[in-house]
Amino acid sequence: MALQLGHRLSVDLDFFTQSEFSTELILQEMQKLRLSPQVLREERGTLTTIIKGAKVSMFHYPYPFIDKTVSIKGVPIAGILDIASMKIIAISQRGAKRDFIDLYFILQDMPFWKIAKNMIERYGSNRINPVLIGKSLVYFRDAENDPEPLHCKEKMPKWDIIKKFFIKNIQQMVIDLQKTKGG
Repeated sequence: MALQLGHRLSVDLDFFTQSEFSTELILQEMQKLRLSPQVLREERGTLTTIIKGAKVSMFHYPYPFIDKTVSIKGVPIAGILDIASMKIIAISQRGAKRDFIDLYFILQDMPFWKIAKNMIERYGSNRINPVLIGKSLVYFRDAENDPEPLHCKEKMPKWDIIKKFFIKNIQQMVIDLQKTKGG
């Protein structure tokens, strides 16, 4: 996403596939390419490594991508709408500052109801809890101690401005999720 919006430098590369994969085969291919990966985490459907100083993660992600992908140097990148849905899920699970910042930038140009619709289509209405997601979007405690991401934009808003944005808009976000879910 940082590649598409250009608002911050990304400290890692995350790759998602709907296909299951063998971490062992991936590591063998990396070795053949002389990438010398340092394995940080390896389990079924997840491989996280350090390659030449960059954190590179691969995830089995069974949910469909609905938004049109963007090609950057021949690599298909998820569309902003799909990324926005993934950011909301990430915030509801871990609440990293960079995810709040990314979602803030997306919401400057995209109405939340579009993201809500995408979430229901991708994950199914039974997996979406509007109240829980709403609470997550205004729970900043975990993010407070995160380092500030390296910004590319001259006018990067301060963290307090980003928090106020979510607090101001959370009621409508929850309403949008509930309406889209059909409740």
